[in-house]
Amino acid sequence: MFEFKITDTATDDSKFIRFTVFCDEQGVQKSHEIDELDDNKEAKHIVMYDNGKPIATSRFYKEHGDTWHAGRIAVLKEYRGTGCGRKVLEKAEEEMKKLGAKESFISAQTQAQGFYEALGYKAYGDVYPEEDIPHIAMKKEL
Repeated sequence: MFEFKITDTATDDSKFIRFTVFCDEQGVQKSHEIDELDDNKEAKHIVMYDNGKPIATSRFYKEHGDTWHAGRIAVLKEYRGTGCGRKVLEKAEEEMKKLGAKESFISAQTQAQGFYEALGYKAYGDVYPEEDIPHIAMKKEL
């Protein structure tokens, strides 16, 4: 049974998922993974649970105007390919729309570009590095 919890700051569960995926698996430094958006209440944080176990996370915040930024989308390895990434992003989009968002922006790892395209995101601009990982800007009308 899946459930979602939404908070105003990053929780231990959201940090656990992000550290596991981005730091342990992809080599991002822990000191770079947590930033001011994790504790200043400007961003909302979602954790998806499977029978009480944290399995996926995302955060979102207002970028400018009615464009919101969805990011830090991560799913534990054993849950990838099961639709959990889609579900946590769809939950973020649903919550962004409630807050007035008309467009969602994502800085996507290029290896995940196809995943986001399947959910309606369109890439634009050039590929750029973030933490030495190639990324592409993507957006979607909500």
